Amino acid sequence: MNTLIRLCALALVGLLFAACGQVDPGESAVFVKWGNMGQQCYGQGLYFYNPLSTNMDLINVQVQAFEAKDLSAATKDLQEVHATVVVNYMLDAQQCHKMVTEIGHQYREKVLFPALQDALKAGTAHFNIEEIIRERGRLRTEVTKALQARVSPFYITVKDEGVNLTNFGLSKAYMAAVEAKQIAEQNVIQATRTAESVREKAKGEADAVRESAKGEAAALGIKAAAQAEYNAKVSASLTPVLLQSEAIKAWAAGGSQVPHISGGQGLLIQVPMPKQQEK
Repeated sequence: MNTLIRLCALALVGLLFAACGQVDPGESAVFVKWGNMGQQCYGQGLYFYNPLSTNMDLINVQVQAFEAKDLSAATKDLQEVHATVVVNYMLDAQQCHKMVTEIGHQYREKVLFPALQDALKAGTAHFNIEEIIRERGRLRTEVTKALQARVSPFYITVKDEGVNLTNFGLSKAYMAAVEAKQIAEQNVIQATRTAESVREKAKGEADAVRESAKGEAAALGIKAAAQAEYNAKVSASLTPVLLQSEAIKAWAAGGSQVPHISGGQGLLIQVPMPKQQEK
């Protein structure tokens, strides 16, 4: 008899402990009675319930992170992009019983993942590819707004800074086009530099030829001026007496006898005749 009493007492104590549930900070509880979801969420505290008819379902209502890898989308100019999207979210602590009733605990797969895919596509559709590269912050804002609109009906809250785009990548075709464009631009720059170098070299050679011509012209001018000055001085010094003297010198230099000149009223010039050879 005593053993039976002890066993009943232990069963009662075990039942009491089994019927006691604690809800910690950052959690909410929903009680399911005979398979029917309760119509209220319970916050932090200690709760007693009938374990034979009721179960306590704990739900995390803290800020959580969900990552969707390698999502693809198209830009406004139809360029394909890829990104890993990380979203920080939290469940509505007051309406979590509705979320469990309508969706269940698979809300990440059923709601968050497809909502992130749609939000990324909706965000990238507002930008050309070059705008996305330059203004990633604007894309993040657009994706966040689109995601908030899609998940709020399911009692999921996303803060304004709750979305991050990581491992952002562009299509291989676009990267090849960018590389080709960069190569073409480098070729244009190199060709421009080469043309400028050729022009500078030609200009330098032309300047050198022009300066050389100027130097030669100046030298010829100086030489001509000197010759003219010399001729002027010579002309000024050619008096009749000097000319007669020069003529006599020239006659004598030719091997002839200088003519004898005697004056008087009549001018007599004795010109020696060459001697005749004796027969």
